[in-house]
Amino acid sequence: MQRFSRRNFLGWIAGAAALVVSAGFQAGIFEWHVWAVIGVAGLVVLAYFVFRANEQVRHARRLKEFAEQHGWAYRAEGNDLVAGLAGFPFGTGSSRAAEDVVEGNYSGLAVASYTYTYDNQVAGEYAGEQVFTITQATLAARFPRLDLVPEDMGTRVLSPFGLADIDLESAEFNRKWRVLSADKRYAIDVVDPRMMQVLLRGHQQGVAVRIEGARVIAWSAGVGHVRDLARRMDLVAGVAKAIPAHVVRKYTELDAQRRAEEVAREANAPGWASTPGVLNSGRYTGIGTDADGDGVDDWEQRSR
Repeated sequence: MQRFSRRNFLGWIAGAAALVVSAGFQAGIFEWHVWAVIGVAGLVVLAYFVFRANEQVRHARRLKEFAEQHGWAYRAEGNDLVAGLAGFPFGTGSSRAAEDVVEGNYSGLAVASYTYTYDNQVAGEYAGEQVFTITQATLAARFPRLDLVPEDMGTRVLSPFGLADIDLESAEFNRKWRVLSADKRYAIDVVDPRMMQVLLRGHQQGVAVRIEGARVIAWSAGVGHVRDLARRMDLVAGVAKAIPAHVVRKYTELDAQRRAEEVAREANAPGWASTPGVLNSGRYTGIGTDADGDGVDDWEQRSR
């Protein structure tokens, strides 16, 4: 996957230096040349964190100014925005965090942009921070995952995703974008000629797009500049609005059906599933119903 940016490259260097420092102390060889290597590595780590802190302060200030000028909201943290997301760059590494969030309304959609970070680990040791810029628009229904990856990233995306590129009828589009999905029919339905035009018009170097759940996400390595924020907003909003109506209708109906089933299941939940003081999630999963689904609770009888 495309991970290269100045910030991520420096993060790798700092991670390697941190490993050198750790290995040097663990080796227990404290001759002068070992101390020299440890000292240089320590300075590299310190320099990285000073650079990181200064960059973050500048970036946060620019985002606050942007939010004030456009009537948006800024918050320093936003881990709720990445809840449930998986697939690179999400769900990997440790100390995962969403920072420097700006959010508001753009083209009639709820939109947010933030910096996403995680730490690489090697043998349990810190091995460098990786940083990505994420921009997302909220959808009215939940959709299966579909990745749209610029060809400049494409040669590095196939192995981590484990999916083959789906060729579409437009040669121009196939030269610019790779389409990755576990469901070829779904991908073809979503990426119709109108969607292709939106993606060709909104193509930005190193910026990939993902439709998953109730979100359209644009992501790229490094800390994105505030001046590029409008283009990223245009991209996610354009993709959200270009999802074909018949696809939206299908998944809206499936989403409504799923919600109705959850409500019915909750209504038929046995007492133990929602009793205060009992270890439960607060939502009934259907455990305890019989094979005919009539809601008869035989769990209490079996547990006696």
